[in-house]
Amino acid sequence: MRDATIAFAGMLQVGELVRQTATSGNCSQQAARASLDSIFNLQPSSTEAVYGGLEGVRLGLRVMVELFGPRNSQDSLISLNYALGLGKLARAVQRDRTRQDALGREISLVESAWRDTEEPLDDCVVSQLADVYERHISSLPFRLTVSGKPEYLRQTEKVAFVRALLLAGVRSAFLWQQVGGRQWRLLFQRRRMLHQAEQLLAA
Repeated sequence: MRDATIAFAGMLQVGELVRQTATSGNCSQQAARASLDSIFNLQPSSTEAVYGGLEGVRLGLRVMVELFGPRNSQDSLISLNYALGLGKLARAVQRDRTRQDALGREISLVESAWRDTEEPLDDCVVSQLADVYERHISSLPFRLTVSGKPEYLRQTEKVAFVRALLLAGVRSAFLWQQVGGRQWRLLFQRRRMLHQAEQLLAA
């Protein structure tokens, strides 16, 4: 439950970052860096290590507490819808071995640029990750639709940033499924996940 809660928080965090970017043009830079970094952390020592520790997924845990608590907001529901869509995309990729292998190869090519940069959210790395998402995820039959303000969704750099974040969300969705996360458990185990998220935030 702990690992599944952390991984699903990673999905919710991406959903929230996408929502923030699409509606306000800005988002939490610290959380975005942790999410994007997780794309390259493929051999972690633990689930939280994917995000550089629990601090790297704190935004997602807060969204989860709000979502599963007694007074969930419209914003948290939007983040949930994105997270569920990311889960669907990840399942589609897992069923397509050729696509999955190509995705892994291209991410490994971007990794060298990621390791060389000193900028927290380097435009070149973001652009390359966005291209990977567009080639290998956007071409799936199911496409995740992002809603927001046209003035942001028409900006090339914002679109690239959102796509890079969605690629990070697919990474979290892979992780969630690897540690036993299933959509039906969100209905029947939400109280346990809420309690776990509260404990993690207090740690």
